[in-house]
Amino acid sequence: MKGFQPLLDDIRARSFSPLYLLGGEEAFYLDVLSDAIEEHALEEHERDFNQTILYGRDSDLDQVLAAARQFPMMAERRLVLVKEAQELREWKSKDKLEKLAAYADNPVSSTVLVLVHRNKMPDKRLGAVKRIQQAGVVFQSSKIRDYKLPEWIEGFVQSKGRRISPRTAQVMAEYLGNDLKKVAGELEKLFIALPDGGEVSDTLIEQHIGISKEYNIFELTGALAEKDIGRVTRIVQYMRANEKSNPVPRILPVLTNYFGRVLTFHHLPSHDPSAVASALRVHPFAAKEYARAARNYPARKVARIFGYLRECDAKSKGVGNVTVHPFDLLEEALFKTLH
Repeated sequence: MKGFQPLLDDIRARSFSPLYLLGGEEAFYLDVLSDAIEEHALEEHERDFNQTILYGRDSDLDQVLAAARQFPMMAERRLVLVKEAQELREWKSKDKLEKLAAYADNPVSSTVLVLVHRNKMPDKRLGAVKRIQQAGVVFQSSKIRDYKLPEWIEGFVQSKGRRISPRTAQVMAEYLGNDLKKVAGELEKLFIALPDGGEVSDTLIEQHIGISKEYNIFELTGALAEKDIGRVTRIVQYMRANEKSNPVPRILPVLTNYFGRVLTFHHLPSHDPSAVASALRVHPFAAKEYARAARNYPARKVARIFGYLRECDAKSKGVGNVTVHPFDLLEEALFKTLH
């Protein structure tokens, strides 16, 4: 099973397989690959007669395979692209899927048949999936792990000929979450205002995305690590005033994960920065911050902090018929954390 980049490189080089099953939870990779196939499989003047785009909800497997078995007209190949292929009714019947398996055993070499199966991957134990794998390409698009998102952002920015610091990538990751399509879209907005070789800076993301360079979740965890009460207060006040961009349900998981790493730090056999970065799955530049936080929050205190955050989360969701504003609850939890 090929990885994303080698597969994309093959497509851009016009080296095609007769069959593609692109599936999984992460829409970004599915869109990039299917768009690349659509762009490179045919020249623009060949598409009228040789490109068929179907949607799973409005089609059945017979229509898909009938289109795939046609031969190209005045072109090297045909493209049959099935979007939302998870809506094909035949996935629910192993017997009906046998038609797809039979086609995979003897695909038309002049057709590129692409099935884009969103939201989840078909069961890999299905005979049709196994035989597609033998005849062509099966690609699983998985959600990126949260801890790998800053690294992904750095790589994406570099691939577009720009630069970004690990710290700024971390800020964006914490703020935007691991929806790669959303993250890539926000970065593309920045690239419009940024020449080749330019740097994605805190100032730039504040201007174009709205992430404050001084009052963001990354700065909040840094202030907590330092036990800087005044700075924590100012950041939380800013977040309260801009609650739409900084909702408490987004803040709490980040704080919980942060103090989870602080607790892990306490139990590490080595506090060497590179060992800490590897164990906590953070960038090496962040290792010193966790060392400071561990000095300010002993393990027993961290255990109590989890309780404060859980209580805040429960009450903010209305458990116990509590009607207190979520930011009042957050401020109470942080007060207990700092004292």
